[in-house]
Amino acid sequence: MGTSSLLPRLLPLEMREAFIAAYDRLSGLARGARRPAVLVAAVDGRARVVEAMSVESGHSLVIGRHTGCGLLLPCDTVSLRHLVAHARSDPPGTELVLWLWDLNTGQHFMTEDGHPNAAVMAQGPLYAAVGQYALLFIPIRGRSGAPWPARAEEAWRALPPRQFIDRRHPDAAYPQRSRHLRPDGREYQTDVFRVGPLLSLSGHEERETAWGELRLGWDREVERHFISRERLEQGVLLGRYERCGIHLSGLGSISRVHLLLIRMGEDVLAIDTASTNGTWRGRTEIETTTLGDPDSLKLGGVLRLHWRRLPPGNTGDES
Repeated sequence: MGTSSLLPRLLPLEMREAFIAAYDRLSGLARGARRPAVLVAAVDGRARVVEAMSVESGHSLVIGRHTGCGLLLPCDTVSLRHLVAHARSDPPGTELVLWLWDLNTGQHFMTEDGHPNAAVMAQGPLYAAVGQYALLFIPIRGRSGAPWPARAEEAWRALPPRQFIDRRHPDAAYPQRSRHLRPDGREYQTDVFRVGPLLSLSGHEERETAWGELRLGWDREVERHFISRERLEQGVLLGRYERCGIHLSGLGSISRVHLLLIRMGEDVLAIDTASTNGTWRGRTEIETTTLGDPDSLKLGGVLRLHWRRLPPGNTGDES
C-alpha cells in the first residue's frame, strides 16, 4: 500500500472559508468585468485557489478531472467530466441565473445546507462541494455593479441570504419564503432550487406526448428518440458511458460523456461536455449552442444528430 493512500483525504472548506480564501481573485475579476457574468472559483481543502474565472450569459463551463474541462480539478475523487455550469439571462438584460448539473456521476455535489444535489438553479450566490473542492459561483453585473468592499469579511456579510426550495417533485409543497428587502425596497435574497437529475431515455418514449424527435445516424444505423418537454427540461446526456441517458456503445470516437441536451424555455441547448473529438455544426466546433428547428450536429466525426420539434398531436411517423 502506497504512503499516499494512508493520508487522510482533505475535506472541502465551508462556504465562508472558501469565500474568504478566494476573495482577492474574485474581486480582481469583478473589477475587470465589463459585462454581467458569473464568477467561479475553486478552492481546495488547504484553502488554495485552484482556479478563478468568469462565465458570461449563454456560456457553459465543464468541471472535472479531464484535461479538456474548462475548470480542471486534479483529484481522483472527481470524475473526468463531473459537472456542467451554465449562465443564462432570460430575457436578456435581466439578472443572471446559474444552472449546475451533476453528469450522472453518482457523486452528487453538496450545497451550503449540507444536502446532496444532482442539479440546482440559483438566482444568486451558490456554493457546491465536490471531492476536496469548494466551488463558488457569484453573479456580478459588470460595469453597472456596485464596487466590492476592500475587506473579504465585509463582502461576506453583504452576501444575500440563501433559501433552498425543492422542485424535484411536482406535488412538493413550497416552504414559506422569508423576504429580505434592501432599503430601496428591492428583494435581497438568493433562491436555490433543487431540480431533478439528468434522465435516462429509452427508445420507447410515448409518441403521443413527444415534444421533439432526436434522430441519430452512424454507418447504416439509425436510432430515433421521441422526447417530451418535461424530460428534455431535466436534460439528457449522450455518450459511451452507461450512465448516459442515450448510451452510444461501440462508437470509439464518441466520448464517454459527450453531449448534454436540455430545454430552457422554448430553447433547446446542446452543450459539449469537454468531448475529445468535439461536436460540430458544419466546419464549426461548438461548445454551447441553441438548436434550430430543425437542426443537425455531428459528434466525434461519426455520429449525425438531427433534431426537430413535433407539431401538437403529431406522432412523428412521417419521414
